[in-house]
Amino acid sequence: MKFTYLIGTLTVTSALLLAGCSTNETTVKKEATTAQVSNVEKEKSVELTKEEKIAELPSPYNEIGKHFAEWELPKEGRLPKTDKAYQGFLMDDDSDPRESAVLYENGYGFDKKTGYYFTAAYEREEEVNGKPPEPTPDQREGMIMGYIDEIVQDGDYVIEGEPMYVKDKNGKTIPNLTFMANIKVDIEAHVITPIHNVRYNAEKDELKPLEDWANETLNLFYDASETNDIEECWKSYSKGMDNIEQLNQAIKLARE
Repeated sequence: MKFTYLIGTLTVTSALLLAGCSTNETTVKKEATTAQVSNVEKEKSVELTKEEKIAELPSPYNEIGKHFAEWELPKEGRLPKTDKAYQGFLMDDDSDPRESAVLYENGYGFDKKTGYYFTAAYEREEEVNGKPPEPTPDQREGMIMGYIDEIVQDGDYVIEGEPMYVKDKNGKTIPNLTFMANIKVDIEAHVITPIHNVRYNAEKDELKPLEDWANETLNLFYDASETNDIEECWKSYSKGMDNIEQLNQAIKLARE
C-alpha cells in the first residue's frame, strides 16, 4: 500500500510538473510571438526616406528617379516677379503665377513646386520660324518632366467605350477595327512627339538610362502602329503606356 501511495504521489507530482512545464512553454511561445509581432509593427512604422523609396524602384526607374530628385530649377535667367510676363498666365489651380510659377528670360515657364515645364512664351519672329529657343542645359530636366506629364494628362481616352472585339452581322466575334484605329491615332497625336522630345533632351543631358527608356518605349508604340493584329497592337500599346506610367510615378516620387 505504501508503495502504491508513493507511485500515486509521484504520478501526481509528475503531472503537476509537466503541467507547469507546458504552461511555461506556452508563456514563452506567446512572449516570442508578441515580440515578433512587435518587431514587424516597428518595421512597418519606420517610414522609408524618399531616397530609399527611389532606390527600391526597378531599373532604370531608380537611376532616373535619383537624377531627377537631385535636380533643381536654375537660378540664373529668372524673370523678376514684377515682370509683365507674369500677367495673363492662368494656372490650372487658379493660383497666382507669381507664387506658383518660375518664368525665364528665354520664355520658358516651370511649375515652382514640381519643376515641370508648362509653357514657352516667345516672339514668333521670322528669323526663328516661330520656334522657341533651345532650353538651357539646366532647364532640360524640367522639359522632360513636362513632356511626360503631358502624355499622362491626355491619357488613353481614345479606347474608352470601344470594345476590343465586336459581333458581325452573322454573330461572329471579330476584331473591332475602330478600337485599333483609335489606338493608332492616340499614338500619333499624343505620344510619339513628346517621347521624341524626351529622348532629344536625354541625349543632350547624356542621361543614358532615360535615353534607352525612350528608345524602348518608342519601339513599342511603333510596333503597335505598324501591326494589323489587334492583340499585338494592344499588347505593345499597353506595354508602352505602362512604361510611361512607371516613369511618371518615379518622377512624382523624386519631386515630392
